[in-house]
Amino acid sequence: MPKKENDKDEIWALRKVLSRPNYAVIAILLQKSPRTTRELYSILEKKFTRKTLIITLRELSLDLNVIQPTHIRTDKGYGLGYRLNPKVKEITKSVQKFSRVIEGIREV
Repeated sequence: MPKKENDKDEIWALRKVLSRPNYAVIAILLQKSPRTTRELYSILEKKFTRKTLIITLRELSLDLNVIQPTHIRTDKGYGLGYRLNPKVKEITKSVQKFSRVIEGIREV
């Protein structure tokens, strides 16, 4: 029986996390964490639609537990923000390292 596109393989979760909008959010949170939802929207509004960002944040926080919601102190009280799951931070740094290795192999 042929394999369908929607079938999950061994690295489906990694592939899901490394999609363009998901990885963009992770890269921003890797630089500075936690960030408010408003900050994430303002940084990524030129690259992705608001709907895409809403779906991305929901998917990363609820479905994959890659980012964790947190309260952030603001001028007006507390706001909703996100921080990167510590385990995912290590994995992301490893993936970036592996990507540099692959780039090096490709150039040789």
